[in-house]
Amino acid sequence: MKPLLVTGASGFVGRHLLEANVLRTAPQPMLALVRTADAWRRADWTAALGDVSLVEGSVTEPSSWTQQLPALGGIAHLAAVVQHSRHDPGDMRRVNVDGTLAMVRLAAAQRCRLVVVSTSGTVACFRSADEAADEKSPFCEATVARWPYYASKIEMERRARALADELGVELVFVRPPILLGPGDHRFRSTRNVQKVLERKLPFVVRGGIAFGDVRDAAAALLVALERPDVQPVYHLPGHVCGIEEFFAQIAALSGVPGPRWTLPYGPAHALASLVEGLGARLLGQPPHWLPDPVVVEMAAHHWALRSLYAEADLGYRLRPARDTLDDTITWLRAVKKGAGLDSSTFPIGKS
Repeated sequence: MKPLLVTGASGFVGRHLLEANVLRTAPQPMLALVRTADAWRRADWTAALGDVSLVEGSVTEPSSWTQQLPALGGIAHLAAVVQHSRHDPGDMRRVNVDGTLAMVRLAAAQRCRLVVVSTSGTVACFRSADEAADEKSPFCEATVARWPYYASKIEMERRARALADELGVELVFVRPPILLGPGDHRFRSTRNVQKVLERKLPFVVRGGIAFGDVRDAAAALLVALERPDVQPVYHLPGHVCGIEEFFAQIAALSGVPGPRWTLPYGPAHALASLVEGLGARLLGQPPHWLPDPVVVEMAAHHWALRSLYAEADLGYRLRPARDTLDDTITWLRAVKKGAGLDSSTFPIGKS
């Protein structure tokens, strides 16, 4: 079998994709693109992945590593930078846009399929809880134009599709919602759950949230890489609820009280903008004890996805919200105590 290349292999989704592969009856050989092999080997979770071959490099500098690759069976492009601030988006556009275009060119040279993880925020961003987006919905670029991360993802999808069509690459975009579950060793996707457990989230902004389970997304991504016939876009719908309901569920499962206040958008945005401006002038950067105005703007929206194809084509099944939240809380608490939990504690098929 030709190996599958995974970019962003050391991230939350990359970890679970590799774990999902290990748990299969006939695992595929895997190549993991990593910054450094030493850092990968030092991580306490990589030993459970078995024999994963490593390639050192970056998606923004492909010339340094692509020539050494064997013939590939497919590419799972998970590498991305997520930065929700207009103050200093850093190299986010370079990684998210230019890095993806480099992977399209690599897929063309390898004559293999490219599966790219995008985001629900390219199409599913609404002011009403009654709306939802499917795979045929248009980009919501007017809404997200001033949100650097989602704007970069729309530009990425549009330019990558055009280049793939030009080069004859079979390109598949997979759009998940926020992903939760165990194993978020960088504490990014699950940071708001962690803040509740640490009693560091005093307020939230009234709006909506949609979340799925990283293990269900990983299983679907493997199928998208290998299924003979695929659609150009797949949505992975999540559990949709209001912010207050979401944190009430976390409080009920954890026994830790949720945020004390739910603020209307206007006062929350005014406060965040004021503090951001003062911090930028006095400190050179916004303070971290209040959310960025971009985060407040996003929080006031709703993010529901529908899918026309994911269940039938990818076997995508969304496990109960309680299971995802309970496993997230259990893992975060175990890590805080220094116990750690390996992949066998939360197998991909647990429900």
